Amino acid sequence: MPVTNRGRGEACGVGAKCQRHMLRPYVMVLLAILAVMLPSAARACGIPLEARITFERALLIVDGPRQQLITTVDLSEANPNAAVIFPVPATPTVDQPAGGDELFPYLIDATRPLVEQKDRYVWRVREDDTVGAGAPPPGVSVLSQQILGGFAVASLDAADPQALQAWLGQNGYTLPAAADLILAAYVREGWKFVAVKRSAGDREGALSPLRISYEADSLVYPMRLGSLSDRPVGVELFVLGDHRSEVSALTTTFAGPLDSLAPAPSGDLADLLAGAPYLTRMRSAELDPASLTADFVIGQAASDEPYREIVTVYQDISFAERYAIMGIFLCLAAFSPVSFMLALAIRRRLRAISPDPES
Repeated sequence: MPVTNRGRGEACGVGAKCQRHMLRPYVMVLLAILAVMLPSAARACGIPLEARITFERALLIVDGPRQQLITTVDLSEANPNAAVIFPVPATPTVDQPAGGDELFPYLIDATRPLVEQKDRYVWRVREDDTVGAGAPPPGVSVLSQQILGGFAVASLDAADPQALQAWLGQNGYTLPAAADLILAAYVREGWKFVAVKRSAGDREGALSPLRISYEADSLVYPMRLGSLSDRPVGVELFVLGDHRSEVSALTTTFAGPLDSLAPAPSGDLADLLAGAPYLTRMRSAELDPASLTADFVIGQAASDEPYREIVTVYQDISFAERYAIMGIFLCLAAFSPVSFMLALAIRRRLRAISPDPES
C-alpha cells in the first residue's frame, strides 16, 4: 500500500486466508491515517549535535509581534553530549508550558483527516500488498541558563560567529563543519540561539515540549539548518494566528477556526491555545536538503476557507476470487443433461409456433 491517499484491501472466501483478507481494509484505513499522522525520520527546525532527531513537531502561535514556538524533539543514536541548537529571530525566553505534554496529541487528533472508503474491482488482488557553563568569550552573551525537563537550556546572543562556535565548543556542543556558514549567516542577521543538551546524569532522549517566546516583525520558521541533513527532511508545522496560513513548500492538511475543533480544548490546553483564533496544519514528508537554502516564510492564505484533508482508501474486490465459483456453476449448468433437454424442448416449441417456411 502506498503511503499517500490510497490503500488496498480485498474480499475472499472462507478460512484463515479469508479472515486475513476481511481484516485488510481496516488495516489499510489505519495505515493511511498513520501515514499522515506520524512524523518522518528527520526534522529540521533545530540542528542535532552528536545525535539524530527522530521526532520533531512545532506549533507557532502568533499574537501580534509576540510569537511562541513550541517544539518537541526526540534524540536517538545519541551520546552523553547530544544537543540541539534552535535559531530564533529575536531575544527569546524559554520555558515548558503547562499542558505541553498533551498539546501535540490533541492537535493531531483534532485535525486528523477524514477517511473515505471506496470499492475498486480488479481481476486479482496481489498477495504482497502490505504495508556547561564556562565564562563566555568576547562576542557572546549568555542571556539565560536553566534546567528544563532534564535538559540544560542556554539562550545566546552572538556578535561574532567565531566566538559563538568557541562558546559552543567549550560547553560541549560539537558542531559539524558544514554548520559554520549557516550559523554565521544567522549571526549577521541578528538571530539569537537556544542551545539544548542533556543535563549531567540524565541519559533520557525525550524532550518535553519546549516553548521559545520572542517578539519579531516577520513570521518565519527556521529551516536553513535542515540542509545539513543526510536524508530527506520531514516537517510538520501548526500555526495559530488571526487567519489561515500557508507555506509554499508545505501542503496544508487542515485549516479552520480554533472553535471548530472537536473536542474543544480545555484546562491548560485552552489557556495555551488562547492566543489566536485560526489553526492551520501543514506538512511535507520528504524535502530535499539541498533545497533548504532559506527559512520558510509563513504567509497569509488568500482566504480563511476551512479545509480538512480526505484520505481515500480503496478496497480492491477480486473478480477471480469472488465470482470464480459462480462462473464454474454456470458452466456446469450450461452443459448438463437437464440443460440439453430444456434447450431441445424450447427449440421444438419455437418450431411449433413458427414452422420453417419450407414445411
